Amino acid sequence: MDKLNKCVRMVMSTAEYYDEYSDVYLSDYGPVFQAAMFAREPVDHCRVMMGRGLIFPGHSVLDVGCGVGGVMNGLMANGVEDLTGVTISRRQVELAELSLELADFMEWEDGGRTFDRVILCESFGYFDEPGKLIAKCVGLLKPGGMVYVKDLCAISDPDLVQQVGLAELKKLWNYENYTTGEMVWLWGQSGMRRIGGDDNLWRISDCAGFVRFISGNSDLGKMHFPSVGQVPVKAADFLFTK
Repeated sequence: MDKLNKCVRMVMSTAEYYDEYSDVYLSDYGPVFQAAMFAREPVDHCRVMMGRGLIFPGHSVLDVGCGVGGVMNGLMANGVEDLTGVTISRRQVELAELSLELADFMEWEDGGRTFDRVILCESFGYFDEPGKLIAKCVGLLKPGGMVYVKDLCAISDPDLVQQVGLAELKKLWNYENYTTGEMVWLWGQSGMRRIGGDDNLWRISDCAGFVRFISGNSDLGKMHFPSVGQVPVKAADFLFTK
C-alpha cells in the first residue's frame, strides 16, 4: 500500500497535494510549513528577513505560494500590515488565520496592485516556467522594490550525496531544484541583481524536527520517501533588486 501511495503522489498536482495533506502538516508538524518550514515559530523566520533590512512596517508585501500564511503571520506580529498571500490550495485558504487569495499565481489577477516586497519561501521550484514567474514578480514591484527568495534546495556546488537528496525531494514534492548560481542567473535574466542572502542556510542539523516528522507514522509520513530525511541538503536565501 505504501508503494501505491507513493505512486499516487507522483501524479498529484501541487494543489491536490496541499488540499489533501495541509491538515496533516498542521496536526503533526505545527503551524509553519511550506513557507519557513524549519523555523520554530513564524516570528523567528520573519525576524531573519526583517533583520537584514528587507521588510519594515509600512511596506506592502506579496507572498507567492504562501502556504497557510505562516510567514505572513510572523510579519504581522512584527508590525507589517499590508500583506497579500496567494496560494493554489483551496484547503490552505480555509485553514489560514489571515485572508489569502486562491489562484494559480501565473493566472492571478493583481488588480493593478504593486508591492514594495515580493517573497517566495520554498515555492519557487513549483513553477514550471521560472523565467515567466520571475518576469511576473518583477512586474509587480514598485520602483526600488525587492524580491526575497528562500529555498530549501537552492544549494551551491552539490556533491553526490546532496544530489541524491535533491532527487528524493523532487520525487517527494514534484519540486524543481536550482543551485545558487542558477538562481542568480535566472533572476539576472530579468535585470535583477543579488544584493544579499546566505548560501548555507538551515543545514540538516537544524532540521531534526522535520526529520522526525517526515520519518514518523502519520499518514503524511507514510506517503514520503524515508531517505529524504537522511540527506544533508542545504538551503539558501537571496535578496534581489534592480
